[in-house]
Amino acid sequence: MKQRILNITKQLITVTIVMAGISMVGCKNAASQTIDSQSNPAPLLLFQKTPCFGICPSYEALIYTDGNLRFIPWEHVPVTDTLTFRLSEKELTDLTKDIANLNYRTLDDLYKTNWSDMPATHLYFYEAGKEVKHIKHEEGGPEKLVNFNDKLHQLIWKYVATPAR
Repeated sequence: MKQRILNITKQLITVTIVMAGISMVGCKNAASQTIDSQSNPAPLLLFQKTPCFGICPSYEALIYTDGNLRFIPWEHVPVTDTLTFRLSEKELTDLTKDIANLNYRTLDDLYKTNWSDMPATHLYFYEAGKEVKHIKHEEGGPEKLVNFNDKLHQLIWKYVATPAR
């Protein structure tokens, strides 16, 4: 009987050591993933189109400095799942130039409308991974802002309308 208890105790100790080893490997992998996630590209621009009382497309698109884009549909868009795609080098270069030409730091934070059901476009600009400017655009404002919003929406829509690309 003593021998049997001794064998069971040895087996329990062995299982405990093996489980502890597995846990340590899991912790090491989790630490590696945390370090790896810190080397991911930083956000460049978050573009949001809010809903209206009609059928306005509403979504958010987060564009990263490496050209990756995460599209999250809200309402009245041709997809229901989150999409991830990559802008071409030319598209990313053109977008970066458009952002610089927009000179967003000099723009107002809010361009408001007097109408209650107008959708808004939110632009969140990032530098070195930190948000530096938020613009809420409902109506009016400088022509360069209106054109920037339209051009960016069309660029995103090109990928969303044909998600199999």
